[in-house]
Amino acid sequence: MVKWINSELHIENDWYEIRCHINRTNHLKVYLYGLKNRKNQFCIDFGKILFYKAIDEGWELNPLEYTDNSVNPPLIHQAVLVELFDSHLRKDIQDAYPYSLHHYQVLGINFGIDIIAQGSPVIMDDSNN
Repeated sequence: MVKWINSELHIENDWYEIRCHINRTNHLKVYLYGLKNRKNQFCIDFGKILFYKAIDEGWELNPLEYTDNSVNPPLIHQAVLVELFDSHLRKDIQDAYPYSLHHYQVLGINFGIDIIAQGSPVIMDDSNN
């Protein structure tokens, strides 16, 4: 069963449009732009990541991760950044990767993102940019 926690204690609840920037060394930054409150702008810096993929547009995250527990998927009004424990994707990568890792999902109104990283993301207020 997949368990998740809300990881963005510093991100105000809003509907966010997502933009991503990844460089040649796999350093990923995810930018959040609030739609209900335009002043809500954040940058989530994941640092160097192992894997990421866009999830289809929509109001839910990767439904394949919630087949074991479809009554408890995170919804857009509950969280923007979640960390998944015991996810299928994490287990598949962990089998081939000897170091500990984290599985995150970011939920926006335009799309969502699956991210596998070794470290924890840094959340920064980006409203001045």
